[in-house]
Amino acid sequence: MTIALRMTGKSVLTAVVLAGLVSTGTSMGAPLPDGGAKAGGGPGGAAGLLDQNTALDGRQNNACGDSQQLTGSDLLGGSGRIGTHCTTSARSHSIGALTTGDGAKATAGDGVALQQNIAERGRQNNACGNMIESDLYDGETNTDCTAHDHSVSRGTATHAGAAQATGGNEYLYQQNIAQQGRQNNACGDMSQGILTSTTDAGCAAHDGSVSKGTVTRGDGATAAGGDSTLGASQQNFAQEGRQNNACGNLNNVGIPGTTDAGCAAHDGSVSKGTVTRGDGATATGGDSALTSTQQNIAQEGRQNNACGNTNVGSVSGEAQAHCAAHDGSVSKGTVTRGGGATAAGGDSALTSTQQNIAQEGRQNNACGNTNALTLDEGQTNAQCSATDESIEIGSANHGY
Repeated sequence: MTIALRMTGKSVLTAVVLAGLVSTGTSMGAPLPDGGAKAGGGPGGAAGLLDQNTALDGRQNNACGDSQQLTGSDLLGGSGRIGTHCTTSARSHSIGALTTGDGAKATAGDGVALQQNIAERGRQNNACGNMIESDLYDGETNTDCTAHDHSVSRGTATHAGAAQATGGNEYLYQQNIAQQGRQNNACGDMSQGILTSTTDAGCAAHDGSVSKGTVTRGDGATAAGGDSTLGASQQNFAQEGRQNNACGNLNNVGIPGTTDAGCAAHDGSVSKGTVTRGDGATATGGDSALTSTQQNIAQEGRQNNACGNTNVGSVSGEAQAHCAAHDGSVSKGTVTRGGGATAAGGDSALTSTQQNIAQEGRQNNACGNTNALTLDEGQTNAQCSATDESIEIGSANHGY
């Protein structure tokens, strides 16, 4: 199923909730998760608070094209257009599978803020093309996201803590996304973006893996933004699952040129009798007394793909990022124990521009992530590819 969202320059979109669910999977003996997904906004302040909170809990969760305070040509005199296409498909099989743990949580801080909070927990989570406080004029934004699940699980057990994305307090632009499941796809979710030309984000995640008798235990991924006493723009992503794809998420960006981000993650691996234990990945931004622009991404899973995420970018030329991760490995009787990846930003008394990425898994691909970028009629091209077709039999990995 494909869901499309269009906006012309003469329309103002304030709240759209689109859910596309396609499920033909087979499940035997698989209980529901213990904890539910939770998305909570702050109480606000004297100047008011705009909240957009979405919590989804099911086999397939698709939060697509949910834009907040989107302004077109009625105020700016332009004629912009937004196109959002999201597809989820599940034909997976689960036999005797057990999943326990708390639900994903996305929580916004207190104060005067524009907030967008999305929490998803299920086999497939697809948060695509969700923009917060974007002014479009004479430009075009296209976001295409695809998540496909053909996996097979037999006699597997998963015990994991909740993925958590938490924003700081006071005057903030906040975008918090927490996802926990086999496939997590956060694509083209822009925070405080001003676009005058073309922005394209294309993301695909495919899971054709096979798991038999596997056990997974670990804490949830955590992304937390710092506090600010005056102004801050924060974008926090926390993802935990077999496949995590955060692609083309722009924070506080002005683009008169062209930006193109294409990301693909494919998992065709086989796991038999494996045990995985580890702490969660953590990305934490520091506090700011005046102005802070933060972008924090924490991912934990077999495949993690953070691609083309621009923070404080002013681009008058062309920027391209294309990333691909492929896993066709085989694991039998392996044991993995280790501490979680950690990325922490420092504090700032005046102005701080932070971009923190923490990833833990078999494949980690952070590609084309630009921080404080300014291009004048130039061109940036980043192409990244990671392929893992290794075989592990009876191996053990204990490390921190």
